[in-house]
Amino acid sequence: VYVDNDPMVLVHGRALLDQNDQTAVIHADMRATEEIFSHPDTQRLIDFSQPVAVLFNSVFHCIPDSDTDGPQAVVRRVTERLVPGSFAVMCQLVSDDPEVRKFVTDFMDQATQGHWGRVREPKDVEALFEGMDILEPGLVEVSTWRPDTEVAPRQLTDEWIEFGGLGRLR
Repeated sequence: VYVDNDPMVLVHGRALLDQNDQTAVIHADMRATEEIFSHPDTQRLIDFSQPVAVLFNSVFHCIPDSDTDGPQAVVRRVTERLVPGSFAVMCQLVSDDPEVRKFVTDFMDQATQGHWGRVREPKDVEALFEGMDILEPGLVEVSTWRPDTEVAPRQLTDEWIEFGGLGRLR
């Protein structure tokens, strides 16, 4: 089940997934977790009494902080519905430098006409894995997470990176 609320992304997702009886593309905001869990396609395709995998790839920097709808709240609402042994892949743009975080956040907010959250700190990503065991190699720049080939230097920067990992629910 692939979820997005951007019409252009949905067109691309449908083209890539070539919908069949084993996949579904749902038009929803990822913060609308109840809508997603209760969607007929989700119900048909996923048995939540069994361990499953949830992928939050490059999406959390697109939503603002909020106690009810920010990244931690979304992850909490999703993982509360999953059984132990389920997995969560999560990554987002981060920087240790507050000036870089502000610059990239402001730039992307303007470029997306306000449809942007923020570049966060690595500790913010780590906090998303609460209640999970983070699997090796841990939280890293995602292009270095068990690469099949050597990572090209142009993929790496020390200013801002896509940072994340894989967690298993306890």
